Amino acid sequence: MSTSHHASEDSELYSISQVNALTGVAAPTLRKWENAFKDYLNVVRTRGGQRRFNEDAIRKIETLKRLIYEEGLSLQGARKRLEELESRVNIESSSSPADIEKLSEMVTDLLIEKLFRRGVVPPNGDNLFNDGENGNGHSTN
Repeated sequence: MSTSHHASEDSELYSISQVNALTGVAAPTLRKWENAFKDYLNVVRTRGGQRRFNEDAIRKIETLKRLIYEEGLSLQGARKRLEELESRVNIESSSSPADIEKLSEMVTDLLIEKLFRRGVVPPNGDNLFNDGENGNGHSTN
């Protein structure tokens, strides 16, 4: 087995019980998420086979917790959302103005969708970013 799969001495690593205490996510759920999101979480193992989580994995667990518990996504839905977020990051790394505009539109759409789910805006997002007057009588959507 390569050394990349073993716990390293370079960064602080946390046991599953410590991650449970930090995040509030139960150990059985953490094990399930480890299997469902192997490439995303990158959980390392000690030579004895115990799971160890670094700070990055803990941040990602918090993201999964938000997607699954707060937004109500299934594991498959959370995986899809993570893929969407990753593709947005890839777009963001491009310096093309067209790509930046596309990213901006995608972020705006996500915000409108989230606000709609919370009942803050109507389904079409009208009048969200203006007071109804933008010079042409049309909404910004």
